[in-house]
Amino acid sequence: MTRFGIEEEFALLDEETLVPVPLGGAAIDALTGGTGTFPPGGAGTVKKEFLTSQVEFATSPVQALAEAESQLRMCRSALTDFARAHRAVAVGMGTPFGVGPAGTVTASDRYGKIARWLGLISDTHHVNGLHVHVEIPDAEARVRALNAVRPWLPLLLALSANSAFADARDTGHASWRSIIMRRLPLFGSPPRFIDVDHYHATVDRLVRAHVIPDAASVSWAARISARYPTLELRVFDAQLCADDTLLLAALCRALVFTAPAEGSVHETDAVQTSLWAAARWGMDATLMHPVSGEPIPARSAIDLLRRTTAPALEESGDLALVNEHLARVLRDGNGAERQRAAHRDSGIAGLRALVSTPQPAAA
Repeated sequence: MTRFGIEEEFALLDEETLVPVPLGGAAIDALTGGTGTFPPGGAGTVKKEFLTSQVEFATSPVQALAEAESQLRMCRSALTDFARAHRAVAVGMGTPFGVGPAGTVTASDRYGKIARWLGLISDTHHVNGLHVHVEIPDAEARVRALNAVRPWLPLLLALSANSAFADARDTGHASWRSIIMRRLPLFGSPPRFIDVDHYHATVDRLVRAHVIPDAASVSWAARISARYPTLELRVFDAQLCADDTLLLAALCRALVFTAPAEGSVHETDAVQTSLWAAARWGMDATLMHPVSGEPIPARSAIDLLRRTTAPALEESGDLALVNEHLARVLRDGNGAERQRAAHRDSGIAGLRALVSTPQPAAA
């Protein structure tokens, strides 16, 4: 099977109030020993993110899900230990529970450029995502894969929605991060592209028109990576636990190679409105059927996703894991549902307990 990589963004929050705290730089130094890699000299990387309350962990390119699992669990465990020592929690959530003062942008030339581009949006851009890269060496094949996964993006968002709270209140949405991201010019469904030249011409035109500062700032829910020979799926909220992340990564890789391209040519507006429904209602949404375009309940569409990806999952050896974790999510809910259940039971103390649950270390 082809290689893939995972990028997870985390927010560092005060352990009592769940308000972001500017510990990102200290966390990176503690985890990497100044090398930028985790463990120091190892395969993964821990990097600065847009705000000083955030960190990002990126696995190395891997072929087996077990390799990714080992890297994810090791980093999550170390980050949890660091946070606990600083009276904080390291949280995989699309948005933090409490926001407090305006966010502080991490000092760097690129982030400064982006902050100037975003203007006042920067102050409230508290969003954390999960990105999955799937390696596709051929450039034209990457564009065909992007076209094929477009109509599946709403279902992937419904499955992964994990940002029910912001500003210390229930937003009424399953993925509030997705709503915040709609303030950016390119968020949501990419258009359908004819070929790789069409893709790059479109991005170049947007840069020349000053719609985005550079090609790396394309923020569609899926895109061709500007740095790697990969298709990058960016639709996901950051996830509460490594098991949720691994489920989504396995589905991404399988879907890239099994999503039917024929019969799934949908208008961008249709995908975009389905993405809004997924952000609003999560797994209770009525979405656009990825093939026919007709309305379908999200939970029914999960069965279609399972059937579509089964051949590739069986080939990679991931079918049993995906079936197990899909059953768990269908039973216990996505991250947004689990957040609401915890808050409904015990308020902020319940959320605190949910996000403070120790992350199992790598086996």
